[in-house]
Amino acid sequence: MAKIVKRFSEIDRYAPAERLLQLGLLLSEARGGLTLDEMAQSLGVTRRTVERLRNKLDHITSGGLTVTTDDDNRKRWSLPVGRLSALATPNLEELAELKLAIASLRRQGAEREADVLGQLALKLESAMPRPTLRRLEPDIEALLEASGSLVRPGPRISIDPPVISALRRAILESKQVRLSYRRRDTNQLSRPMLCPYGLLTGSRGYLVGFNPHPEIQAYRLYALSNVEAVEVLDQLFTRDPAFDLQRFAARSFGVFWDGKQYEIEWRFKPSAAEDARRFLFHPDQVVTNLPDGSVLIQFTASGLTEMAWHLFRWGEHVEILKPDDLKQRYRECLQEACSALSDARETEVGPIRPEFTVNEFS
Repeated sequence: MAKIVKRFSEIDRYAPAERLLQLGLLLSEARGGLTLDEMAQSLGVTRRTVERLRNKLDHITSGGLTVTTDDDNRKRWSLPVGRLSALATPNLEELAELKLAIASLRRQGAEREADVLGQLALKLESAMPRPTLRRLEPDIEALLEASGSLVRPGPRISIDPPVISALRRAILESKQVRLSYRRRDTNQLSRPMLCPYGLLTGSRGYLVGFNPHPEIQAYRLYALSNVEAVEVLDQLFTRDPAFDLQRFAARSFGVFWDGKQYEIEWRFKPSAAEDARRFLFHPDQVVTNLPDGSVLIQFTASGLTEMAWHLFRWGEHVEILKPDDLKQRYRECLQEACSALSDARETEVGPIRPEFTVNEFS
């Protein structure tokens, strides 16, 4: 009893619903039950308050509280563990958000993840009282029909569920794997043996694996959509305790590592400053508000090409301060875009002169 009292004595004054849940947990854990004074002491409330909480708890658990009398003729209340399910029933908003998340995953092609959440939704619904579920179902359907999503341009990648299952098992068991991997650049099938370290999610999913081949000996990214099969091997591997998956992912802007990190500095003009402040460009970014109302963004990363592609969306509202290599890559991307536009228009109306030159974007 002393242990339970200590556990709950440090709890601040919760909102009524939270205190009610704490009381339910308290009464389900206490052997022999608790007196009203012990309940009040544990929750840090008055006896009058705990009486109201006890009555409410008994009501929402349909008379689930049991009462006994101890040797000192004091009444003690307890709550069978099974009765706590009444306190864990999902509400309308929670069920609706879960179903919206499932629908969103299916639109993105993440069928396995959608199936897993779908199974969770079924389990939650099966544990709910049937009258409660019947009451909520029409409102859930109405919310789903009234909810849409903005479709962002990007790849819709479908990944074979057995691939993910095998990789997750290998990661948990620290077992090496052999992939059947279709390379994007050559379209040839390779069979690399890897030590799987983790999975990165985003518009595309990637496996982070250490390739122990004598000529490689490095961590590499493998697009999950290019993995045709996974063989989990019996060989165990020892994870490098110094490896940090998040730090590995943060090396680059986006995904691709081009062998070198750069000190990046971008200045967003006052016209775009508010949007830039809300934007996460990199996990380690430093945001500085400048006196003229503009915003300075600084971080260290690789991936100049992806940075240049991203900066196009900001148009004239961003200025590249560092590095010079990024300025050059930005010019090259502009030249490539102008060339593509010129080639297309020449086919229709003959040779044209671009309306601007890349020197104007220095």
